[in-house]
Amino acid sequence: MMHQPPQSPLSGGSTQNTSPDKGRRGGVFLTVENISKSFGGVQALHDCSIEIPANEITALVGPNGAGKTTLFDVMSGLVKPDEGTVALGEYDLTSMSPHRIAQVGIARSWQQVRLFRYLTIADHLYLAAGNEEVDIAAVLQKFGLDPTSPGGLRGAGLPAETVVTDLSYGQRKLLQLAMVATMPHQLMLLDEPVAGVNAVLQEKIEQMLLNWKETNETIVVIEHDIEFVKRLADYVVVLHHGSVLADGRPEEVLQDERVVNAYLGA
Repeated sequence: MMHQPPQSPLSGGSTQNTSPDKGRRGGVFLTVENISKSFGGVQALHDCSIEIPANEITALVGPNGAGKTTLFDVMSGLVKPDEGTVALGEYDLTSMSPHRIAQVGIARSWQQVRLFRYLTIADHLYLAAGNEEVDIAAVLQKFGLDPTSPGGLRGAGLPAETVVTDLSYGQRKLLQLAMVATMPHQLMLLDEPVAGVNAVLQEKIEQMLLNWKETNETIVVIEHDIEFVKRLADYVVVLHHGSVLADGRPEEVLQDERVVNAYLGA
């Protein structure tokens, strides 16, 4: 029988991981094993295996076309692999539909913000929560989407009835993150959460993610900004041509000669 989804971090935090400790802060939480995926004659992923540590922030980095978003698509069920398995604790996610994977507890954001243009902020948060019991005012304040939020977006002044077409790009990014956090989940997959935002908002999002980690969230982030990765990530996985080139602690991986040559440059 499927476990009940854990609490949202907005209502007390996420469920603790119970998988065996393998020398990381909370043990291994999600396992991707020998995943391969081709689209026509193009090999997007090849024998890709990674272990996502619990209660930490993992950064998935690599050149454009390395397979990062395809791996997210496989993990969230939007794309089925040709070979390999994905497991979250006791759950084999490999053949599950996207909505079942969401019910198990994987919440995802998108590189390109995907919102309903003519629905309100409140509508989006109710959809993410799956009910109308979410405290909209608390969410708006937490994410800096109202004028009283400490450190929020100056002059935002956004009532919950504001429609998406009236939001700036940065405000839409914050709303998308608010939806991910509001959805009952065990794992967050965030695809380039700071892409295209200004430095002030990037700093705000960075601090938000670090705060989430302190509440034992497990987060995987796709990101190209290496300085951001250095400040944020506990664990780094480098993809190159659809395979894992290196993985480990950022201070080690980002100095690996193979990573420098293939991705970071001289």
